Amino acid sequence: MEANERIIVALDFDDRETALSLVDKLGDLATRYKVGYRLLTSVGFEVLDELVQRGKWVFCDMKLHDIPATVAGAVRNLAARRVGSISLHVSGGSNMLKAAVQSIQNFAHRPQLWGVTVLTSLDDVSVQNELLVSVSAQDLAIHLARIASFCGCDGVVASGNEIERIKESCGEDFIVVVPGVRPSWTEQHDQKRVVTPSEAIKRGADFLVIGRAVTEAGDPVSAFLQIAEEIASVTK
Repeated sequence: MEANERIIVALDFDDRETALSLVDKLGDLATRYKVGYRLLTSVGFEVLDELVQRGKWVFCDMKLHDIPATVAGAVRNLAARRVGSISLHVSGGSNMLKAAVQSIQNFAHRPQLWGVTVLTSLDDVSVQNELLVSVSAQDLAIHLARIASFCGCDGVVASGNEIERIKESCGEDFIVVVPGVRPSWTEQHDQKRVVTPSEAIKRGADFLVIGRAVTEAGDPVSAFLQIAEEIASVTK
């Protein structure tokens, strides 16, 4: 896989024009995009269709979390739009995850299902004092990754700190998608458990979700290329 194909650009915008303008600027350089609540609640699900029609691989970051039947239905509906992957919270439980996996078994175009473990905006203090989970954020993420793997998910979304342990527990083919990736030349913003692109790739990440480092850059093309070069430097 080429370095640029490992970057998923997060289209965290409030309007269609700004989002698609960035897609136009990046052109053939960027092949994968993340679309989440922010853009979907502003412009609707048709933006998924538009990106697919442009030949883009779309990560629909819905972080689904509901009763099994509801999540299964949502996954089927999104799969019909031919997105590349869909996220759902592992904390929804094994019955929910299994229902989601089963709901698209017979689809000719089957999107990958990625389980969200622990949000990168949470740290040990948040996990233990607010969620009342007695283990560390990392241990919780590993536990949730194992559940996702057992239930048939294709991979998980997890911080760069957990990559090696997830691969050891779930296998090298189990996909690890890393958000909270911050090149050394950008700000950390509201993320707490962050890594640089090269660190994430060295540890075994399959895909990196990159948002503000590209989308808020004065020159998004230059920023994207700089990140791709950093990835390529550790994968040669």
